[in-house]
Amino acid sequence: MCGFAPGFYFVRRLPWNGLEKLCGSVALSLILIWLAAWGVYVFAPGVEAPAYALATVCCAAAACAARRDAAALFRSPRVRKALAGFGFVLLWTLALLSIIRHYSGAGWRGDWLEHFQRSLFFLHHFPLNIEIFGNYLLPARPPAMNVFAAFVMAQAGDRFEVFQVTFAFLNLLLFLPCAMALPVLARPRRPGIVPLAAVFATSPVIMQNATYTWTKSLAAFFVILGILLYLKAWRKQDSVRMVAAFVALAMGMLVHYSAGPYIGFLALHYLLFVFWRRREKVRELAAIAGFSAILLATWFGWSMAAYGAHATLASNTSVTTSQRYQGHNLEKIAHNMVDSTIPILVRRPATTDAFEQPNHWGKVRDLAFIVYQLNLIFCMGALGGFAVFWLLVATLRKRVGRGGERAFWIGLVVWSVVVGIAVVGEGDPLGVAHLTLVPMAVLGMTLLASRFASSRAVAVVVIAGCLIDFPLGVFLHARIEHLENTPERPVFLGLIFMQGQFRTGLVSEDSLSPMAWDNWMHKHEYQLAGEWGKQVEGTHPADPAYEAAKMTARRGLARMKAEDAALWEGWYQRHGGETAFLGDQFGAGDGTSAVLLVMFAGLMWKLIRPGKSRVAMVEKQAPVRKRVKR
Repeated sequence: MCGFAPGFYFVRRLPWNGLEKLCGSVALSLILIWLAAWGVYVFAPGVEAPAYALATVCCAAAACAARRDAAALFRSPRVRKALAGFGFVLLWTLALLSIIRHYSGAGWRGDWLEHFQRSLFFLHHFPLNIEIFGNYLLPARPPAMNVFAAFVMAQAGDRFEVFQVTFAFLNLLLFLPCAMALPVLARPRRPGIVPLAAVFATSPVIMQNATYTWTKSLAAFFVILGILLYLKAWRKQDSVRMVAAFVALAMGMLVHYSAGPYIGFLALHYLLFVFWRRREKVRELAAIAGFSAILLATWFGWSMAAYGAHATLASNTSVTTSQRYQGHNLEKIAHNMVDSTIPILVRRPATTDAFEQPNHWGKVRDLAFIVYQLNLIFCMGALGGFAVFWLLVATLRKRVGRGGERAFWIGLVVWSVVVGIAVVGEGDPLGVAHLTLVPMAVLGMTLLASRFASSRAVAVVVIAGCLIDFPLGVFLHARIEHLENTPERPVFLGLIFMQGQFRTGLVSEDSLSPMAWDNWMHKHEYQLAGEWGKQVEGTHPADPAYEAAKMTARRGLARMKAEDAALWEGWYQRHGGETAFLGDQFGAGDGTSAVLLVMFAGLMWKLIRPGKSRVAMVEKQAPVRKRVKR
């Protein structure tokens, strides 16, 4: 309701089609929620709960006022199909979250906890000088999605499960502009929504971004919506759509800084190729600049006032990691380009040794993880990436849309890849495609889904890709993240006295990598500090070195407990000493995994049966013409 109704109240009268109104309403609603919640945080601290409840009541009032127009919108077949596809993907993701009991995957750690702390920062008004988990300053990342989570948690409780579900919902909104993009990419035939839902549900990248509580997918929602509105505004000489496109991009920047390269491209394209042919160019440019600047100033203006210009602009991870890089910047960019294109398992097969762990399936998961998540081609699927590249080349060789659109798409793809990788601060031999290229990867997957009904070869690639990507990149990953300690199967070993000292992070035959152990430890940190403290005090070995080891252990455990007060303002202590995942509510059983498998089987059946009939229909309607000899 809050993510649709307030925006729809203002968008409903615009002469837009159904999906444009749906996506525009969602985008404007989030902007309005951002302005309301941020205004409360800055100007009325301490009254978040009643103020946010009042905002929800206003959203309900907007829904009632616009109910007839909303009913008319939802009667549109395309809108209903898009919402049905979104609903399926949301239920699918909730099933995934009900499996996951810890976060892990190659070397990824800590980001999920960092964003939770940032959300609590805005909910509970943590001190401005508090250290953000991971040794960050608050301005290192933009705040919009964390403020959205604070808005929800103020009304539903500040538990980690609420935070997980909120982030999953927001990240999956990306599905809606992709449904809007289908007819743009699928010329000349209108595609179905089922292939897009299948590609989303079985994509390791989309599911990881939805379940890991990251913010890049919501930023991609605004980026893709901005691109689509920009194209439509360019064709129709429509100033409202053009202004809305850049406002959407500005909001994407407040969600994640990865929107920056796309803003740069569209701004340059507009000024160089579009601006001079607009009817009311000066007024349109002033509206774009004014509304975008006001929206961006809500965060950057406050941050500069609270932290200073240097901390606001230089604490971003792209800047800080670039400063630490020892080599030449051009060399780093070239290496990142190669590393993000050719999987490291091909370039350096010996790298597999870095992911050795007692759990064999854990190693398989980690190797698949780095290929799917970090590679420019494979992030679109094991088969999908190559098919997208082929479709892209075949499409752009022809005339696309109206004059200049072919050059627009070529420029957008090249700019996004080159600049998107160039702005990454660190050099990573595993690849950096996951940082700024999510919008391009998702548009590629949408292009693939859009051609499902018009090509038997594409349909086979989509189906085969789903059958590979789901078990290897989605289901296996979720099953590994399902592992937790049980009396019968200890996966993450705790404290033990060995060789004159207390040790942690020891391994059993089921144990995962040290990074996975670190994520698990931070999940239970405060609780473990208490349990391990009792274990230390209760251990009395006949070893003279015990007292020295005991003192060392006490200092380490004291630091673990002190983190709760220093970083979390006592949140762990108030919540049982741990972050309880949604998956913890379903325990160690396999029921939720069985539900996901049944959903996958149903999805494949739905994809294969209609896919056959649609391809047959296309072939029947468009028979091959025989050449007549004269």
